[in-house]
Amino acid sequence: DGDGHPIQKQQKAIATMAAAPPHALEVTPESALQFVLTRDGDGSAASDGSSAKCTMTLRHTGQTTQSIAFKVKTTQPRRYLVRPNQGVVSPGGTETVSILLVERDKQILLHSYDRLGQSALDHSKDKFLVQSCTVEDGFAAKYGAEKARAGGGDGKVSTISKEMTDQLTGMWNSASASGHDIYNKKLHVRHVVEGGAAAGASPAAGSATAASATSTASPSLSASDKTVSPESMSPQQMLAE
Repeated sequence: DGDGHPIQKQQKAIATMAAAPPHALEVTPESALQFVLTRDGDGSAASDGSSAKCTMTLRHTGQTTQSIAFKVKTTQPRRYLVRPNQGVVSPGGTETVSILLVERDKQILLHSYDRLGQSALDHSKDKFLVQSCTVEDGFAAKYGAEKARAGGGDGKVSTISKEMTDQLTGMWNSASASGHDIYNKKLHVRHVVEGGAAAGASPAAGSATAASATSTASPSLSASDKTVSPESMSPQQMLAE
């Protein structure tokens, strides 16, 4: 498969960012977040939930000298714990966002998999939206100082104060109301079970289902980037293919 070659993937990512505005952060992974569901040795869902999570890296590409604020939204806020869900990235800097699938929902997904196989998890309608916009230098400096006090260096998760969190929320409300340029990046979600086909399902059937998911998911993932008014981005619109 030529599309899977590392060099071609890199060229595609470069082309995507070249077409993006200066206030867009480079998001990795580029189009889909994959959560791997694991079980304990006895076949039950793993209790620590450690593998039912993934990380997303946000990188400032340096196309602007201003810092860029980000905000992460999801159509299923009770299913996923996102940390941090908002922040500011300085020029050339990165931020790592940790996303955890809560244990209760992981067990529900595993139960569905045991009954119906991988087809029960294919074509998940869960989506994430990463919004980004430039911020004033004064606000960025204040955020950077607060983050340093909280013990979070570049690329590390930190716990900032409630006051700064409120200021970030106010900044986003102001940006929305004033028509500030905001870039929206949409990501789809994939759930897969570690170890292949479910008990009772043939490995061949599981492989066929997985192959079908791979071949049908990619086209829908490509139509993701749109610059729209953030207040008009409802969960229903995020779910629309």
